[in-house]
Amino acid sequence: MAFEGWLIKFGSTALPNHYLEQYRETPNQRLELDAYRDVAALLHRETSPNYKSKIVIPIRKLYLGEKIVLKAIVDSGIVSGGERERKVFVTYWNSEVMDYEAGTFYMSDIEYTISRVNEHKLDMVYEPFEIQLIEY
Repeated sequence: MAFEGWLIKFGSTALPNHYLEQYRETPNQRLELDAYRDVAALLHRETSPNYKSKIVIPIRKLYLGEKIVLKAIVDSGIVSGGERERKVFVTYWNSEVMDYEAGTFYMSDIEYTISRVNEHKLDMVYEPFEIQLIEY
């Protein structure tokens, strides 16, 4: 599949690129199951055939309305029964294989900073924050 202009989808909803400050990924991480050195000091590694990716999505400064839309997009990827575990299904651009990949990810806790509240307009400003995803 060729690049389609988006970097990540939660469920079937693409996150608009204008929300992003950057897109960082560590695709296809290898998991070492066992490693040892033989008598000749040569390293032998046993690596899992299952590769896992990590994605970090730095989000730009948002107004309340934009944050509400972002939450709806992210929530659209929550796997059935996975709300408490923050388990989301995403399709993402994998720069190692130069194609889209899909998987189930754990979404780490997010720290939000509100820098401004406008009580007259009933609005607020969220400072930039990161969404971190680690593949199951």
